[in-house]
Amino acid sequence: MPSKAEQASFNIEHARDLRTAGLSYREIRRELAISPAQLSHIRRALKREKGARTRLINKTPDATSRDIPVRQTILSAGLRDRLVASGFRTLGDIADKLADPEFAGLGTISGIGPHRSRMVRALLDYHELLPGSDDLQASVEKLFPELGADRFDGLN
Repeated sequence: MPSKAEQASFNIEHARDLRTAGLSYREIRRELAISPAQLSHIRRALKREKGARTRLINKTPDATSRDIPVRQTILSAGLRDRLVASGFRTLGDIADKLADPEFAGLGTISGIGPHRSRMVRALLDYHELLPGSDDLQASVEKLFPELGADRFDGLN
């Protein structure tokens, strides 16, 4: 059974997908079987995220998801405050830090536990900013060197 925070995080991510599919907020509420207060929370979070992207594109037309300010993401207010206090201004800053092999992980930052760390990773994954997620072949070869592409070149 997921905790209330995990369920809220799931609801926001699912509502984002439903909204992208063109469903109204009323239909989203019915689909997720949530209360009006929970829907209000989701609506505010999605509005904040969409507004951040719009402001960013209007300000800098060639901006990417890496440039989205942490303060304007879909994350909870407390988590956004913790990340900004730790020196992360944009999603790109977080992605760069996670890619650093000497970084111990987000869970080591005061006030950010495993659940909040998963929320940040899910957001980065949604924006395709997780380090290493773009090269599946290299990831497989790292785990299983015997499956390297050069091993099968002579078979064709």
